Amino acid sequence: MSATDDGVRADALTVCLGEFAEAAAEVLGTPSECREVVLDALHRCWDELRWVGRHLEPYANDPAEVYDRFDSARASLERGLWAAGGAAAPGDLADRDLGDRDGSAPDGGEQGHGREDDGEEDDGQEDRTGQEHAGPESAPLGADTSEQGPAPATPSPPDDGHVAPGRVAADDGAADGTGEDGTGAAADGSGPDHPAGASVTGATGDRPSSSGDDGPGAGAEASSKTEAGAGAGAGAAPDPLAGFADALGALEKKLLAEQIRFLPRTPQSAGLRPEATTAAAARIAATWQRVHMALLRLSAPACDEWRAQAREAAAAAGLAVPAEEASDPDVIVPGLPQGLYVAQRVRLAIPAPRIAAESVAGEIHERLGISPEAVMELPSADPRLAWAVRAEQALRLVDLDPELQVAVFPDSRPAGLESQAVRMSYEQRLHSLLEGAASAVAGEWPADSRLGTAHSLDMVLGGLMHKRPAAPDSWWARWREGVSEILDPLARSAGYERVRLPLAQWKWPHIEAYAAEETISGVGPNEEPLVQWVVWTPLRPRNKAERNEHPGRVVVRPPKGYR
Repeated sequence: MSATDDGVRADALTVCLGEFAEAAAEVLGTPSECREVVLDALHRCWDELRWVGRHLEPYANDPAEVYDRFDSARASLERGLWAAGGAAAPGDLADRDLGDRDGSAPDGGEQGHGREDDGEEDDGQEDRTGQEHAGPESAPLGADTSEQGPAPATPSPPDDGHVAPGRVAADDGAADGTGEDGTGAAADGSGPDHPAGASVTGATGDRPSSSGDDGPGAGAEASSKTEAGAGAGAGAAPDPLAGFADALGALEKKLLAEQIRFLPRTPQSAGLRPEATTAAAARIAATWQRVHMALLRLSAPACDEWRAQAREAAAAAGLAVPAEEASDPDVIVPGLPQGLYVAQRVRLAIPAPRIAAESVAGEIHERLGISPEAVMELPSADPRLAWAVRAEQALRLVDLDPELQVAVFPDSRPAGLESQAVRMSYEQRLHSLLEGAASAVAGEWPADSRLGTAHSLDMVLGGLMHKRPAAPDSWWARWREGVSEILDPLARSAGYERVRLPLAQWKWPHIEAYAAEETISGVGPNEEPLVQWVVWTPLRPRNKAERNEHPGRVVVRPPKGYR
């Protein structure tokens, strides 16, 4: 709605909205029928806003800063509803009796708000516009999406791999024994909420470990058995794991409420949550993984504190985390006994690169132009070894964390990897850049050419990020540093060096000197550091008189600061 349409000046409308917010806050603070009416109206407003995607028409034509402000307003409304409504969170809109007010069923109205996909498909070409899928907002992570009822027939969400809020992908007979029984697992049994965690990898130190089970599939098998026992008749005893599942859910809600700066208010993974009716074992596995993957974005002390709380909750339920996994720095998600969850390991340090690179996926070896046997013949300093290990880690992390984003071209905006279309584009681009960088190293190209191909690979391989950038001393920051340091010997040979400036010390002159013009807008108040994350490693020539041909890309705090 514009001021011109209604004959109301924008500043007057702003004042009116402020007055409305003040009065509505008083109403919401007092249990009453008026409070329910206001909540219903705000829920309807949020439900209209949730479908607006940056990549959809006509919103794609809006300036980026306008959409960022819109997204902030939408997130603020969602958070406020969650805080005010408790159980009546935005994701529970269908639970509210809204249909009688307009004579239609709650889910039956037509909402033509530009939800059509832009029609672009990934045809294997490196089309930059094809990377900009952002998708609709999901329900809040803590919201109960199990009783939202049937989704509207018109319109449907964009056909880009997103799972709409409250709609868990149907399982058509996955091999892990979960089907259309309310488990909410991905159809292929390998999604981020699968009870057994992510897919199994080679001997890079990143494979899932057993926690009192016989192998990576034991968690899924135990989950299936638990589900079978839970549904073995109307008179079956209550699920003994339900209390722990509820405790983990409460811990997750507390985490999201306290860590607003680093964790999203409307996470994409909310659309992939198992329903509340799902067996407790599956709920535990999914929540356990989400919580621990979220903790990787926090500062090291905060991460340790929250991990301890999760361990205490597990121990109180008689499901103590194995001691060796609790103390292992390579374990990013610890396992749970009884096959409930298999630990996930991703090594930050690679002390034996040849051994680590030998057993990565065969496709990565193929892209790098080396065989497992040839790996053992390479010098330990060969960058192809580190690329192999980090590439497999990156793909594993994408499996485990559906809230990751990436920009696959220097001038493209980050897009969410929970979309299958974006995921496919990312993998294709990663494989292509692995081939190029490996060919330059193997073919003894000129030093600057080798650096150029390696630097392009760094943008995609190490460019995984979150909409709310992780803390500077987080696990993610250390992993990013591990990818960046692969460039060091190649940069030295070409007369360049890596910019090693701490994020807190970046100023605008540094951005102008070392970063590309296409910066990415971050989040947070004015107290935040100017630069919040390094998406693409910045380099600079040792000879300061030379032109910088290898700038990086950074996430910059919004000009006026906002959440």
